[in-house]
Amino acid sequence: MDDDVIEFVKVTAATASTSSRVLTVQAVGVGAEGDDDGAQGFDAVEVAQPCGLMASPSLTATTEAVAVRRGDELVALVLVDKGAAAQSVEAGETRLYGVGSDNSTAVIRLRANGDVEITAKSARAIRLATSGGGDIVLNGGTLKVARVTDAVSVQLTSVEVGGITAPPGGGPCTLTSGSLTLSGTIGSGGGAANVKA
Repeated sequence: MDDDVIEFVKVTAATASTSSRVLTVQAVGVGAEGDDDGAQGFDAVEVAQPCGLMASPSLTATTEAVAVRRGDELVALVLVDKGAAAQSVEAGETRLYGVGSDNSTAVIRLRANGDVEITAKSARAIRLATSGGGDIVLNGGTLKVARVTDAVSVQLTSVEVGGITAPPGGGPCTLTSGSLTLSGTIGSGGGAANVKA
């Protein structure tokens, strides 16, 4: 392969480095179809990935790399798999989807109309996690988010409800000592209007 010539090569293995933020692949190039052993082989081909993105796909028989030679080194510019399940992306949409064979239906969509949708694989959980105790802020909000049907607990001290009694047969109530706990759920009018979970 000549320098600066872009070529498609078949990817046969992928390894995410444990010491640096890089993915390398093994690939085969020129050779008869189906004759991977007789084709030109490439080891430790570094895959160029954008800053802030690290992906290590599950490989299939149709996974290829678009590669270019830099001196004696082959560099993969991008990995493609046209044999993978289709993603019906609408015009103006940006989509991030799982590249594993068992999570290809896990999707984050930045839709053309401005909506953001996060969908996990069926029967899997969506988890928002932080390291170091930082906040996850949605729509610039500052309040803690609760959902309809989440349990609530309100505790009132005797000082707060002093003067309330429960006489036999009903009537006005008095709490003379201790505390009173009220429990329930958030009603349909509660929760964050712009956060749906």
